[in-house]
Amino acid sequence: MDNNDILMQQFLTLRDEIKATKARIFWVVSLGLFGVPIITYFAESLDNPQFLPTMIPYVVIVLIVKFISEQNALMRAGQYIRRNIEPKTEGSLGWEAWLEGQGHLRVLDKHFFAVFILVFFVYYFMSIGYAVQVLWSDEALEPGHIWWTIAAIVTYGIGGIWALSTLLHHWKSVTGTSDTD
Repeated sequence: MDNNDILMQQFLTLRDEIKATKARIFWVVSLGLFGVPIITYFAESLDNPQFLPTMIPYVVIVLIVKFISEQNALMRAGQYIRRNIEPKTEGSLGWEAWLEGQGHLRVLDKHFFAVFILVFFVYYFMSIGYAVQVLWSDEALEPGHIWWTIAAIVTYGIGGIWALSTLLHHWKSVTGTSDTD
């Protein structure tokens, strides 16, 4: 197998990975936008709604991190194509290099990512409010339950800080393939 064949196989493999990543992003966004409200509605309709509402913030935080992870995988594949495959093709400007050269073309991608991160964080804080409301209810505030309530609030805070720091740490890599973004 010569170098051109290897480059072509790498490109095709990365293109398939990009397609799969975009499909997973669609499902994460769908689960976030529709699944979280449905789960919250279902939790509200339970006779003893203490366990499920307290788990919803954890589900949302996992969705946030999964969304960041999938976006990072998408951009990582594009960055590999731009850095390692496109420079070895002769006589043409590659798609990723062209796209990064046209900064205004990445603006929508950045806004799309930011909007869904914002929505997911709004869901996260709303689900924390709902969970705390359930935990602070009269039935739940028996002497032994107060520690569970405090522990849940602390873990929600830790999860929020962790997700925010992950977002800030990876912002550049999830919104572009250029080193200068």
